[in-house]
Amino acid sequence: MNEEQFATIAAVRERLRSLPRVRLAALPTPLDDCPRLTAALGGPRILVKRDDLTGLAFGGNKVRQHEYVLGAAVEQGADCLVQGSAAQSNHSRQLAAAGARLGLQTFLLPKLDAHSDPIQGNYLVDHVLGATIMPIQPGESTIAAKAALVDRLRAEGRQPFVTGMGADEALALAAVAYVDALFELVEQLPHPLELDAIYTASQGSTQAGLRLGCELLGLDTRVVGISPMGANHEAHIPIDDVVEMVHRAAAIIGVDTQIGRDDIELRFEFVGEGYGIPTDAGIEALAMLGGTEGILLDPIYTGKAFAGLVDDIRAGHIEHDDTVVFLHTGGLPALFAYAQPVIDNIRDNRAVSRTKNHN
Repeated sequence: MNEEQFATIAAVRERLRSLPRVRLAALPTPLDDCPRLTAALGGPRILVKRDDLTGLAFGGNKVRQHEYVLGAAVEQGADCLVQGSAAQSNHSRQLAAAGARLGLQTFLLPKLDAHSDPIQGNYLVDHVLGATIMPIQPGESTIAAKAALVDRLRAEGRQPFVTGMGADEALALAAVAYVDALFELVEQLPHPLELDAIYTASQGSTQAGLRLGCELLGLDTRVVGISPMGANHEAHIPIDDVVEMVHRAAAIIGVDTQIGRDDIELRFEFVGEGYGIPTDAGIEALAMLGGTEGILLDPIYTGKAFAGLVDDIRAGHIEHDDTVVFLHTGGLPALFAYAQPVIDNIRDNRAVSRTKNHN
């Protein structure tokens, strides 16, 4: 890094130190070089930023984000937390863990979807972590259900803090966390100016923070977000909302940004049939990373995001001598909740491979 970049990091981190924060994550997370994966794909150089190893109940990107989000909650006097999502929500699992660590009751409103019975994966971990679980029907609005619960809790004299969809303050603070994560990543790279692209599963905040961090350091690095859901999902975050997160995060840390919608590369073509439904490409991608580097992904978020990276490499959209970082946002418990489609795909692919080799 040059002197100007060092100075920028120091100045922004000074501002970050003025924000309310709780300590939850094991930082810095490792940056793993993946030479066998690189060889299997014929280049480029691929590294994995292991934010699946942030600690706290299987880790994930939300642990890093909750340091700032729940810092604000504690400062505001919150005595409980409210979140709702799919039964296999990584966010809910990490929030329940953070609430347990901080002594804050965590109310979760999981949907009684196809992966709520039997209780396993993230949903099992939610129970183990002591969350107060209040399931809702698959067709119910999560945002409306959270709002109704918040009204009830306040009427009882409680001070709830809402995270996830519909909680703009929390989403902006989550983006702030990934500005610092980008700085951490750059400090781990021997030649940060040679970082050509960052790929990650994106529901907004993580990608927004990474993009703002690159702008602040003057890096000409593509930040590619692979969305796990289409526009028909209640939690869908369009590009304009990601831009809004960037600007909210910039305001929180007192910096200027020129980022507009043309600067946000958010991709939706790897969703498949819909949120929560594995794709063949996603399962093949997670088997590839597991089989070459021993790094595990999940089939709903990181598997689909990694499939996007693999597809871009095979299509020639990334040069063989480029350097690419895959930011691993976690999600390991969901792998077990989707055991059957994962193993079926792996067995089918191996059978096809054996047939080809025999012929």
